[in-house]
Amino acid sequence: MRQNLKNVDAGQLQLVNILTQIVAIPEGELVVALKKFKRATFRKGEYILSEGQVCKNLYFVNSGLARSYLLQDSKEYIRQFAAENDFLVDLGSFLSQTKSSFYLQAIEDTDTLQISFEDLNCLFNSSFYFMKLGKLIADRSTINLIKRSVSLVKDDAKHRYLYFIKERPSLTQRVPQFMIASYLGITPESLSRIRKEISG
Repeated sequence: MRQNLKNVDAGQLQLVNILTQIVAIPEGELVVALKKFKRATFRKGEYILSEGQVCKNLYFVNSGLARSYLLQDSKEYIRQFAAENDFLVDLGSFLSQTKSSFYLQAIEDTDTLQISFEDLNCLFNSSFYFMKLGKLIADRSTINLIKRSVSLVKDDAKHRYLYFIKERPSLTQRVPQFMIASYLGITPESLSRIRKEISG
C-alpha cells in the first residue's frame, strides 16, 4: 500500500482503488480528498433521499444495495441500482442544488462514503485530477442513461432482461423481481414469463 495511505480503512481503500482506475490521482491529493468523505450507513428500507428534498451528497457504495426511483400515480419507475463500488446520486438535484423528483432507498443494509456538494466542488476547483475524474464519471453516467433510454424504446423485454443479467448478474439474486421488472419497464408477470422461457 502507498505510504501515505497506509492508515486508511478498508472502505476508503475500496474508494481509492475505484477512483485510481479512472484517473491516476497523485497520492497527496487522495489523502486530502479522503478527509472530505464521511461514512454513512443506511438500514434496509431506509430512505437516503426523498422526493422534494435537495440531494446534498454523492454516495460511494462500499457494501449493500440501493435504488433510485421516481413515483408517479403510485407507481414506481426505477432508474438505477447501486451496489458495491457504484456511485449513488440524483445528479440533476445534486448539480443544481434544487429539489429532487426521485427517491434514493436502501434495498439492503448499505454502507457508504458520502461527500457533500460543497466539498466535491472544492476538490474540483483545487485539483485538475479530480476535475478530470468528475468529467469522466459524468460522461459515463450520461452515456449509460442514453443507452438505457434507447433500449427502453428499441429493444424488446427479453433483450433488455438478457442485457441486465449479463451486465449485473449478481443483482438477479439480490433485487426483488418486481423491482427488476420496474427497472426494465415491464410488468412482473412479463418478467416471470421471460425467465421461464430462458430457463426452460
